[in-house]
Parts: sequence; structure tokens; C-alpha cells
Amino acid sequence: PASPASDRSPAPGGGSALTLTLSVAGGTSSGVSLTCDLEGGSHPDPFTACGLIRRVGGDLSKLAYDIDMICPEEYLPHTVRALGTWEGRPVWFGRTYDNRCEMTALTGPLFHI
Repeated sequence: PASPASDRSPAPGGGSALTLTLSVAGGTSSGVSLTCDLEGGSHPDPFTACGLIRRVGGDLSKLAYDIDMICPEEYLPHTVRALGTWEGRPVWFGRTYDNRCEMTALTGPLFHI
């Protein structure tokens, strides 16, 4: 069985389990779990999310989903965080984007939670 994302010790054999959170300035905050050894958790699209993370080898700072996406100059900060393990290695990622469009341009649907 996969260990929960809140368990910071790597799973035997190197598990991949993350907790993803999204906070919108002045508004909502949400969080989901994502497991990628067997795609699952409470993420609405674990197969796509795990695929995005696999493409960057678990290094979420390398995500660049659609860098040519044209976004409005709206300022409504979206702060994302990912905490857990990828193939047994610790993962901690946090970043604030100017708006949802900019967040999507870089992280795709990963944080559409």
C-alpha cells in the first residue's frame, strides 16, 4: 500500500505520493492527494497530473506546460505547493503565479484542484 503524502519517509522501493495545495489571494484554498505508483488520490485527474510530473522527473520547477499561452494582465495571485515524495526522493515545491492563466501556462492542469 502507498504511504500517505503526509508521511515524509520514502516508501519502500521509492514511492511517489504528493499533497498539492492551491491558495487564491483573498479567496479559496484547496488541497488534494496524488499518488503516482498506481495513479490515484483525491486529485480530479491523477493520470494527467502524474504524466506531467513524470515528464520532469519529479522536479516541478522544470514544468513548462504551454509557455506560449497568452494571459491577461490580471493580478489575482495563485500560490501552489507540492509536498511529498517522488520515486522515494523528497519533493517540496512552492510558487506564486500572477493569475490562474499564468499558473496553467506553466503547470498545466496539475493544480486545477
